[in-house]
Amino acid sequence: MGCRVVLIRHGLTYWNVKKKMQGQVNIPLNQTGIQQAKRLAESLREYHFDVCYSSPLDRAYMTAKLALGNRNVPIHKDLRLVEHGYGLLESHSYRHWPWFRWTSEAYNYERHPNLYHAPVGGESFDDIYARAQDFIDNVLVPESRQRDGILIAGHGGINCAIIGRLFDIPLKDFWSVRQANCGYTVLDEKGGSFQIAYSTPVETSF
Repeated sequence: MGCRVVLIRHGLTYWNVKKKMQGQVNIPLNQTGIQQAKRLAESLREYHFDVCYSSPLDRAYMTAKLALGNRNVPIHKDLRLVEHGYGLLESHSYRHWPWFRWTSEAYNYERHPNLYHAPVGGESFDDIYARAQDFIDNVLVPESRQRDGILIAGHGGINCAIIGRLFDIPLKDFWSVRQANCGYTVLDEKGGSFQIAYSTPVETSF
């Protein structure tokens, strides 16, 4: 019997509601997000976890704590799990910008990731893939060989990058596995490889 890994996205924040690019800005869960995380705990109540790895950003860390409920499971903060850094795009409600489709890289980020150019201070897709691969190689794979259950709490972008690296999803399809807030993906490890055992519905709009 191999390891079961559950990869979760954080709950809703007020910046999610306002359609702002959060990136690495430390925005907390709103009340809806807290309730989502509590419901997630119910969905995961039958799962066993030996350890949890979480983005250090509050919205992911609090989601992890709430999702674990009363379990006595250690939570390790890992910087490799922070969200994709958007640089100058962070904090902007870019959908309200005039002509954003033709003038903003945020449009390519969502619709054509293979054409995206990171703004000043931001990370490229190569950058986030590198972080994801580093986490896979140095945490996920070795830990899965000695654990029965692992919980990972991250964000929309970094979680897509992790799944993308595990299953060789091309960059143009980066968002094809995007989780909704408090969505989750169950990965079963066997013989050094992973399979998707279950996934909540993909978020189809940003």
